[in-house]
Amino acid sequence: MRGLKVVSECCCGGTDDYLVRLAVKFMSIARQRAGTGTVEFSSSEHRLRDILKEIVDSYHISDIILTERGEVRPWARVLVNGRSHQFVGGLDIELHDGDRLALIYPYAENF
Repeated sequence: MRGLKVVSECCCGGTDDYLVRLAVKFMSIARQRAGTGTVEFSSSEHRLRDILKEIVDSYHISDIILTERGEVRPWARVLVNGRSHQFVGGLDIELHDGDRLALIYPYAENF
């Protein structure tokens, strides 16, 4: 798979000496809540699970993207380079410089 690698259990993201720079696109309700469409996000973490937590906490959209256990909510979508995270290795894939994430929550809020 181009640009993606599943991280083994013994790997600890964030211990390498480089930052991962990603393009993050917020779509639908996630865009409204984040207050922006696309950002460049840098992280010392490398696993999608860890980076996603940083992103949703930074933009205050954790409640629409992640469950309390840190899994992606059933209706939310996380795309990695245009493909669903579920089909490219799940939340434990390693991200690399230049990868693109899209965060989508397609339904209107009832708040």
